[in-house]
Amino acid sequence: MAAKIFAGSASPNLAKLISQKSKIPLGKIEVGHFSDTESDVWIQEDVNNANVFIVQSTSAPTNDHIIELALIADALKRSGANKITAVIPYYGYARKEKQSREGEPISAKVVANILTTSGITKVITVDLHADPIVGFFDVPVVHLSAKEVLAAAVKGERLTSPVVVAPDVGGVRRARNFASLLEAPLVVIEKKRNIHERETLEVLSISGESLGETAIILDDIISTGTTIIKAAEALKAKGVKRVLVCATHGVLAGDAVKNLENSTIDKVIVTDTITTGIKSKKIEIASTAPLLANCLREEI
Repeated sequence: MAAKIFAGSASPNLAKLISQKSKIPLGKIEVGHFSDTESDVWIQEDVNNANVFIVQSTSAPTNDHIIELALIADALKRSGANKITAVIPYYGYARKEKQSREGEPISAKVVANILTTSGITKVITVDLHADPIVGFFDVPVVHLSAKEVLAAAVKGERLTSPVVVAPDVGGVRRARNFASLLEAPLVVIEKKRNIHERETLEVLSISGESLGETAIILDDIISTGTTIIKAAEALKAKGVKRVLVCATHGVLAGDAVKNLENSTIDKVIVTDTITTGIKSKKIEIASTAPLLANCLREEI
């Protein structure tokens, strides 16, 4: 039986694009809720012995989308699907991949356990916040990078002598690989974060090569925007004329969009791993559909 793609409610547009580019048809599925908000799904296709893909980011409302993904997987398993691959463009709870203090859960591992016990036999994801999360799954994981998607968008800006900026020491490897694609130098911002105030930080210093006129801050996630806004302010204070921000996952929580629009940042480029529906003159969306479609074709 041919492969089929099933779209969860978090990623219908991305699933449609992946289907178009991969030539793998979308399967019929009904996703709804009971009056008490419990999720309910119904697979309306014959999937016996089929290889199926579920496209579902576990973005906000995160808990709902995680449970929905698990229910879809269970329904497909009970319908006789041969192989169930979860395509999770954005993996929620990834920022809790370790205990920062005694008494905390390892949330990323808990979510992995929920998903694998639901019947998922393989996972495809993009730019996990922490590489060790791959090992939290007891099934194979394909960990893709959106760096080439973002690099192509940046090249379209036709920048002169840009420099790539890692917003913290932990993002140096990611930024270095990105800088290599753009043939640009690398700068690192050292910061201090208050673990008791999750979204606050202090910029300590900027180290690396000459900043030049244009800086490209690269991160994996933009949540509230606090980190990159402070980084942009520090760069502008050093004489940088233009600041671009690139991130795979545009979580854009709370007043993030408003804060970004009122910041010194000139442009933000994020991918469509998260469906936001937000419209902003400063924010551009680059699609991961070709990247994911190529991966799915290889899995058939």
